[in-house]
Amino acid sequence: MSRRKRARLCDLRVEVFNAGDFMSRLPDEILISVLSCLPLKEAVATAIFSRRWRNLWKSIAGLEFNSETILGGRDIFSKSLNTERIKYVNWVNRVIRQHNGLVIDSFKISFDLDKGSKSAIDNWVKVALSKNVKRLELDLLEYEDSIRDTMRNYTFPSKLFISRQSNMAAFTGLRFLTVLSLRCVNVSDQVLESFLLHCPLLEVLSVHGSGGLVNVKVVGLALKLNSLEIVFCLGLKTIELQDTTLSSLSYLGPAVTFIFKNVPKLEEVSVGMGRSGLENNVFGQLACCFNQLEILTLVIYRPQAIVNFSNIPELPKLKELVLKIGAFDDESLLQFTSLLQHSPHLERFVLQLIWLCPTKTRRRMLKGEAFRHESLKVVEICGYFGRPSDAEIAMYFIQNAPALQKLVIDPRNQILKHSSRPVEVEETARRYAHQQLTLRVPQGVELVIY
Repeated sequence: MSRRKRARLCDLRVEVFNAGDFMSRLPDEILISVLSCLPLKEAVATAIFSRRWRNLWKSIAGLEFNSETILGGRDIFSKSLNTERIKYVNWVNRVIRQHNGLVIDSFKISFDLDKGSKSAIDNWVKVALSKNVKRLELDLLEYEDSIRDTMRNYTFPSKLFISRQSNMAAFTGLRFLTVLSLRCVNVSDQVLESFLLHCPLLEVLSVHGSGGLVNVKVVGLALKLNSLEIVFCLGLKTIELQDTTLSSLSYLGPAVTFIFKNVPKLEEVSVGMGRSGLENNVFGQLACCFNQLEILTLVIYRPQAIVNFSNIPELPKLKELVLKIGAFDDESLLQFTSLLQHSPHLERFVLQLIWLCPTKTRRRMLKGEAFRHESLKVVEICGYFGRPSDAEIAMYFIQNAPALQKLVIDPRNQILKHSSRPVEVEETARRYAHQQLTLRVPQGVELVIY
């Protein structure tokens, strides 16, 4: 055990012992509830405090196996991945064997695992379901990647949906599931339909990087599903929503066909389709719910390929618009302001500029077509680099949003927010933002530069 780890355990021990008589008078149920709020590693570490504490952690309701807390986080990828996989699997197995709680509220696996660990993952899922888990997350994504070869993915076991004696506890436990998140886990259309059929309380469903999905169907007013997220499922062809109370849909991936029938609660949509982001007549496919949308996010990787927004129907209820735009060159972004003109009640606009090594030019700033956005109160520009394209879009809103209350400028890279990007680059962007905007923001508008 490292010196830092020993020091942390000592600190925890001191904190507990300093609580003295107060802690000793608390019933086990309260202490277990407190331990459930700690990271798993720290909860387990309390076993050294005293004989009474030795087994308390074994009844905690949350089992979230984050690799950062046990294997050193990102440093593990400088070592042998196979070796670290074995250590991670052994850690999870050891905790699960000792856990004696009857119920698990949250169960999360977060590590680079593939089909080579199928036997272990099958058992973990079965144990979690047999303890009536409410929130199940399998995040088996590769380090720093958003997708991998689906042939390597772990495949969710369809046998869990079969009611038989050897599987009864897990099958029965499906009915308690409210949140399901699968990343780099292969599921078929039939398995997804089985989740919707056998999980009557399921409210949130998220699937990333899965192989096997072709046609996703969410059909039936009896379903409680509120949120559906499908990301980078490259074999997908259609998403069908019919007679459902779904309120949020997020899709990012290749061009697919949306089939929407009777979706009266659908108020939030996020979409990025195909190489450009808006392929396959996205607006035409979404037209049936334009009148009810309150939040819309568009992921537009190649803005040069986008058609004019002048033919888009009005979005009468839209309150928030988020545009994630590929801004690799210093091309003007003023063309996107026409989209806002179709949203008369828009209150918040977020522009996320996606780039790695942005091009900066010395061109003259352009001025967009004047249009008063009467309801717009908050504008956020993320990925601000101080280029003419950045400054001119900020100035557009300063000049055309009379109700503007706050202008937020964030110079951080939106792709590599947690990278080791040189601090001086962000500092330069901040300096440009101050120079370009501080004296131009009218009185009464709060300028926030991160």
